[in-house]
Formats: sequence, structure tokens, C-alpha cells
Amino acid sequence: MKSVLRSFGFIFYSLFVLGFVFCRNTFAQSGLSLTKAMEEGIQNNPQLKMSASALEEAKWKKKESFGGFLPKVDLIAGHFFDLKYQQIQISPSTVFETIYPKTSYGAEATLNLFDGLKTTYANSAADSYVEAAEWDHNHAIMIVENSIRLKFFQALGAQVLKEVAESNVKTLSDHLKKAQDLLRQGEFTKVDVLKIQVQLEQAIPEKFAAIDNVYLTRKALSEVMGSEGDERPLEETLPVPKEELVKNLNANNDTSSSLSSGRMDLKAIQKRVEASNSLYKASRSIWMPKVNLIANYQYYNNRDSSFTDTSKFRNSYALGMNLVWNLFDGGSSYARQEQSYYQKLQIEQGSLRKNLNSTNEVEFWKRRYLNSSVLYAAKLRSVDASKESVRIYQNALKAGTRTNSDLLDAELDLDRSEAGVVKAQVDAIEALLNLELAMGRRL
Repeated sequence: MKSVLRSFGFIFYSLFVLGFVFCRNTFAQSGLSLTKAMEEGIQNNPQLKMSASALEEAKWKKKESFGGFLPKVDLIAGHFFDLKYQQIQISPSTVFETIYPKTSYGAEATLNLFDGLKTTYANSAADSYVEAAEWDHNHAIMIVENSIRLKFFQALGAQVLKEVAESNVKTLSDHLKKAQDLLRQGEFTKVDVLKIQVQLEQAIPEKFAAIDNVYLTRKALSEVMGSEGDERPLEETLPVPKEELVKNLNANNDTSSSLSSGRMDLKAIQKRVEASNSLYKASRSIWMPKVNLIANYQYYNNRDSSFTDTSKFRNSYALGMNLVWNLFDGGSSYARQEQSYYQKLQIEQGSLRKNLNSTNEVEFWKRRYLNSSVLYAAKLRSVDASKESVRIYQNALKAGTRTNSDLLDAELDLDRSEAGVVKAQVDAIEALLNLELAMGRRL
């Protein structure tokens, strides 16, 4: 009975181990789709986390600026361990000592009634900065999404190009062996063999460069996804360029204002321009007086040094207003005002430059996409023609009307055409994603 139980136990344990290994291998080999890469990238990308932190910082600065409308309240407590009182001469024979409280507890409150609208303008600037940070964050999301898409398809294209490069090396290696055999049989010349060897020597470094490119593009994809590395196989296929996506798009008919209404980064810059105008207006408040409502209350003991004897404590208060009008501070306030003015000019000119450049970006990436689409169609035709050439040369080789060199050239042309198709697709993807960023919307 014990032996039977041990047998069942061993079988159960073996099945458990096999199931664990199978599940682990299945998980390890699960593919990476573009949707999954986007989800993980949006969650882990450091740039987005920095952008979100900048947005929260701007929100807290807005709350800080709102504090200028609220009263400032301070609790004050003091105790003197030793002091010598001032003396006031009343008459030649009469002297009074000024009595200071040795212990005092109190509170002071100040409420800004007027400061030349400095607080109002500062709060308006903080509002604009929050909106700018929100637009920046949304723009950062779009940038990261497009970066993930681009890196994903670049990695996918690199894999296809690696396969083409490996196929190229294999083709040349096979032809070299055949050429060496035919050379020994006297049907091939030494020149023909050397030609294939030269082509093979060129193809081998291209193969290793393609392998390196696969590694580098996957690392770039992992970086934009916010991870150190990822070896999951990619599950997508390269999208086909479509000229109709951008054919009717005319950047010259789009005014800079319409682009700025769609591009989130331009909206953010415009909000910063508004904030700089508000800060400049706030800086001009130096020429205006400041009026505050003030209140003061003290609970003090000026009789002895006791902290707790309430019979010795008295109270006093004061309520009123004060006015402060700075007439001269060595020019520091005026210098700050001028700094604010030139900072405003810099932001305005930066906004103008960005708006002018945006139209050129749209036209540039539109033309790049159309060129890549045309090239893609041409390379597809080349692939079809090369396949037909390979078929013809194979039949002609069997019939003895063509040589192995002719067939090899046709096969190499086919590999180059297939690589050209992939490169045109990747270039089109890059152009389309950059065009979307330039337009500020999905196409």
C-alpha cells in the first residue's frame, strides 16, 4: 500500500513539475503586441511620469498663489530671561522705567486689501501655467505613444531585414559551393568563383549589422516602454502605406492659428505667453502702494517672570490698517520689472518661431510619407519582377541557356527588393507619426 501511495505521489509531483515548466515556457514565449506595448509604455515611461509630476507642481503653485487673497496668521510667544528697562526722564527729579512684558503670548493677522493687483495677476499667471502643464502632459502622452509605435515597427522591420540578410548569406554560400564544384569540373572560371566570394564577404558583415540592429531596436523599444529589456517576440506586421491618408492634406492652406488650435504643444506655449503677460503686469505693481488690514492680540505678563500665573497676566489688542509705499529701493524693483518684460518677449518670440515652423513640419513630413508610399509601391513591383526573373532563370538554367551567375544575380535582386519594401514601410511609419505630431491629431 505504501509503495502504491509513493508511486501516486511521484506521478503527481512529476505532473506538477511538467505543468509548471510548461506554463513558465508558455509565459516566457507569449508575444508582445503593439497594444500591450502601448499599455506598458504609458504606465512605465519616465518621461510621462516627469510630465505628470510637472503638472502636479503647477497645480500646487496655483494654490500657493491663491494664498495671497487669504489672511496671514502668526502665533507669537516670547520670554526674556534677563533685561534692563529703558528709562524715561519726566522731570529733573522724576524718572520712569519702561516696562516690557517678560512673558507674552499672542497672534498677529494681516489681510492684503490692495497691492497694485500683484496677487491677482500672479494668480492669473498660475492658472495659465496649470493649463500649459496640462497641454504639455497631453502632448507628452502623444509623443510617447508615437515613439512606442515607431520603435515597435522599427524593431519589427529590423527582424525582417535580418531574415533577408541571413537569406542573402545562405544564397551566396550555396552558390559558392556550386561554383567551386563547377570550377573543379571545368564548367566555371576562377573569375566567377571570386565574384561570388566577394559578394559573400560583403554580405556577411551586412548580416551581423542586421543582427546588431535587431538588438539595438529592441533595446530602444524597451527604453521607451520604461523597462530594462524585453525578449518577447513581436506579434504585429508592418502596416501598408496609403497615399490617400495625406493626399488631400495641404499645409499651406492651414493657418498657424488653426495648427495651434490642434497642436497641444502650441497651446501650451500660448498659455505660457499669457502667463508671461500676467507676470509682467504683476511686476508693475511696484509703483502702487500696499494696503493691509492688521490685527494684533497679546496676552502678557510684565510684572514678574511667571509662565503660568494667570493673575499676573493682562491682555491687549490692536486693529487697524497700514499703508506701505516704496518710493526707492535702489532700483531693484525696476530691474525685476525689466527682467519680466524681456522674459515675456523671449516667450512671445519663441511662440512665433514655433508657429512658423509648424507649417513647414507638416509639409515636410507629408512629402516624406508620400515619397515612402511611392517607393513602397515601386519596391513591391520590383519584388514581383524579381520573383519572375528568378523563376525564368531557374528554368533557363535547367535548359542550359543561363548560368548560375545569372540566377544568383536575380536572387540577390529579389533580396534587395524585399529589403527595400521593408525600409519603405518603416520610413512611411516614421513620416506618418511625425506628421501626426506636426498636425496635433491622428490621421
